[in-house]
Amino acid sequence: MQIESHEFREADLIGGHPAIDFVNTVTGWDVRPRDWILDYAALVDWALFSGLLGRMEADRLRDLAASSPRRAAVALKEAKTLRAALHGLLTARIDGTPPRANDLEVIRRMWQKLCRHSELVIDSASGIGTREVEAGLALVSMRVLDAFVRLGEDFASPRLKRCAGVNCGWFFLDRSKPGRRRWCDMATCGNADKNARHHGKRSSRK
Repeated sequence: MQIESHEFREADLIGGHPAIDFVNTVTGWDVRPRDWILDYAALVDWALFSGLLGRMEADRLRDLAASSPRRAAVALKEAKTLRAALHGLLTARIDGTPPRANDLEVIRRMWQKLCRHSELVIDSASGIGTREVEAGLALVSMRVLDAFVRLGEDFASPRLKRCAGVNCGWFFLDRSKPGRRRWCDMATCGNADKNARHHGKRSSRK
């Protein structure tokens, strides 16, 4: 998989859910995968941009990574292992196939870790949730996994889709009223398909 530098922008957050957007930090899953998480700093940048981290949390993680580069490298590898497992589960869900045992094992192992490093919070104003305790450099992975678990019924919904574009493979929750969305973004994959079909029609007339 090619790893490349990328400046995250609003158009990258098309999944409708942070866990799905994390999986979409690899583009071209179906043809030529390109990984936009270049290093641990890029992981933190994405988490801040997506709203999974606050500014102070991001700054703290950057300081931790600077003081412990080896631990940061381990945390980055773990985050990418989680991403690959989530991609496997989403793919199995879309394709209607059983999830791979390895993907399930990754999720279960990291869920146990999340439970060891978090506590239940019950508040009459904000509701029920979890709060990480001493998560350290694994904080981003824990936030992503917690978000994935909170997908709930959306994971089984027909509104969970994969872009029909070539060299994309992004997932998204179709929030459109008719539920007929096919593309991650009409301005990219949608227009690319439209242009390809138009070119094909012109070629067939020659």
